[in-house]
Amino acid sequence: MKRRLLYEITMRTYSFDWDDNILHMPTMVHMDKKTKNGWEKVKVTTSEYAEIKDMEDYRYPDGDIKKAFIEFDDDNIFIENVKESVKNKKFAPSFNDFKEALIGAKPLSIITARPQKPETLKKGIEIVINEVFTEDEIEEMVENIEDNYDFTGTKEEQIKKYIESNYYYPVSLNNRYTDITKGKTDALDDFVSKVLKGFEKMDKEKYNKMSVGFSDDDVSNVKEMVKKVEEEMSKTYPEVEFYIYDTSERGKNKLIVHST
Repeated sequence: MKRRLLYEITMRTYSFDWDDNILHMPTMVHMDKKTKNGWEKVKVTTSEYAEIKDMEDYRYPDGDIKKAFIEFDDDNIFIENVKESVKNKKFAPSFNDFKEALIGAKPLSIITARPQKPETLKKGIEIVINEVFTEDEIEEMVENIEDNYDFTGTKEEQIKKYIESNYYYPVSLNNRYTDITKGKTDALDDFVSKVLKGFEKMDKEKYNKMSVGFSDDDVSNVKEMVKKVEEEMSKTYPEVEFYIYDTSERGKNKLIVHST
């Protein structure tokens, strides 16, 4: 006779924006600012950009949004920025959740407006693991990888395979997205559909529920993600619990989203 579960066990999955959500990166956004002497060129952080991007006193250089993000195009700059942020402990509000997801070897995705190739984002994750995790945390991570996956090889090889197994969505203008926010909501939808297929094949003695958490520091992205989940995804995936985290104020505002 099959043993009945006496309590619910949730398979937790995670989705993260990168800048100012996992790490505060030194990459700057180039803008024009209106002053009493006319328009002047300025550089702002990504968190500042999220606040001023729709203000009348700011505009994109030559009206070209791509010129605003010229520093973001170089994959080598991204790697160096990750190293600098980690070295200076510039951890953003969702960093501990990101770390928890990795140590637990949970399914996760990176949904970012950066144009970096998935291979580059994976290298960024490797840097975080190698530079931040303790030996005990790496041991725990490998144990969880062995429990959750059928990967073989050395510790390093298993960690690499786990990182490879996750999902990466660079939804930048350079990748032909004209609406970054829509690109992010579509990416979360794709991520959920893929991990749900894996969840359906799991032994329900181990997990009988699934949850998805998404975090972003841009209020407009959070607002549209909540709308997407309420109006569409919660109906398409009624068996999934959705949690949205607003990290715009350098803290975490947890929103439990239900269908409308």
